[in-house]
Amino acid sequence: MSRQGLCVRGAIVTATIVHGLEEAGDVNPHYMDHLVATAGDFEVEVIEDIVSGNGIKLLAKGARVDAGTRERLLDHKLSRPLEACLGVAGGVSGPEIQAQAEALLEQHALLHALAGHDRAQPVAQSLGKLKLGGPLQSLLTVYASQPGGRLAHAVGVALIAMSLGRRLLPGDIEMHRRLGTAGLVHDVGELYIEPVVMERGGTVEAEQWRQIVSHPVVGHRVLSGLQGGAVLADLVLSHHERLDGFGYPRGLSGREFALPAQMLAAAEWLMGLMDAGGMPITHSSVATKLIPGEFSDALIDTLRQAARGCEGPDHVLDPDRGLADALPRALRVSELLARFRSSRVQLRERAVGASPELRSLLDLCLQRMLQLQSAFSSAGLDASHPQTVVKQLVAEEGAVQLEVLALLREFHWRMRQLERELRLRSASLGEADRRMVADLIAAVKDGAKS
Repeated sequence: MSRQGLCVRGAIVTATIVHGLEEAGDVNPHYMDHLVATAGDFEVEVIEDIVSGNGIKLLAKGARVDAGTRERLLDHKLSRPLEACLGVAGGVSGPEIQAQAEALLEQHALLHALAGHDRAQPVAQSLGKLKLGGPLQSLLTVYASQPGGRLAHAVGVALIAMSLGRRLLPGDIEMHRRLGTAGLVHDVGELYIEPVVMERGGTVEAEQWRQIVSHPVVGHRVLSGLQGGAVLADLVLSHHERLDGFGYPRGLSGREFALPAQMLAAAEWLMGLMDAGGMPITHSSVATKLIPGEFSDALIDTLRQAARGCEGPDHVLDPDRGLADALPRALRVSELLARFRSSRVQLRERAVGASPELRSLLDLCLQRMLQLQSAFSSAGLDASHPQTVVKQLVAEEGAVQLEVLALLREFHWRMRQLERELRLRSASLGEADRRMVADLIAAVKDGAKS
């Protein structure tokens, strides 16, 4: 894809995401609901007077935030961000972060191998000593109070990011700490999104996906207004970017996506694999082969070196159950690729003479699908005949079969990701262009004629 195409695509997705976010001074109702819920378990205290934009003192320092203050705060624009004025007594502490990190290191061989460093303080101990300050600590506490093991995810990302920093930027202690802290708060933007959108499972529609991918932008905005948060904001903004330009929210590529930001993004990606269960070592290896160029060679080599140093089994997956789940998926993948091959000529024809915005989307689809098709073939799977894929999968044994299972799982995710990305970016196009993108998705996904 051309540099111009990437710039256009980044502009489209950023404009699509930021539309509808709260104006300065507004209190987000979803964050407020999470805050009130957290106040049921902790004392949420005002550490600085909360004052409205027109100078009315709404809550004095030392007051408590609870359900009774919710509407009052929502009814006013504030002179300073609400988050900057709050602290949580007894919230997430350094010892709690350290204990969580130690539990993750014991649970995941890959984390243990990655965090090992002969000349440095144990990474779990370093994370426990990070100084968050009242506002950051309160944000992390509210985030950790959400269901679904959020604290474990945040600490895992922090642990990986700091470990990568130690390996790739040795001696830069300040950056190591910054990466660890950014890892802890990287997902706080999720607190400002409608909760039902963040629920796991089910089909995610285009509007829901637009909200989900807004969380780095929201997190950046929130952190930029907090003491100690501004230096973290750019890292958090980039934690879903990719070096090849296919990430979000800005579609960064090349030198725009600096190494520290890549470390945080890789940490979030790797921890996501571990959260999902299955085979994180095999899966991460397959993913980097399936779509090369998402992170720098030095970063990928560091992950592979750590994977080679792991001991014990990679997977917690029941191979028989995994195989049963994979057979229909193998058929689905083969059918998708077959339909893509029949649509390639039409896709190229439509790109000729299209608007720059639409052309960038069509180029995106074509490039990604060609990558996936090539990776599928390189694995020795015959995408031309779905039944052959099934036979090959059944015939494989041991590590080879597990790698194929990981390939199918990753391919399935990448297809869903591509569909969501196309729908998100097409939302800002004209009606005719949106219809063309929808027809293209239907032709590849469902075999509908376009």
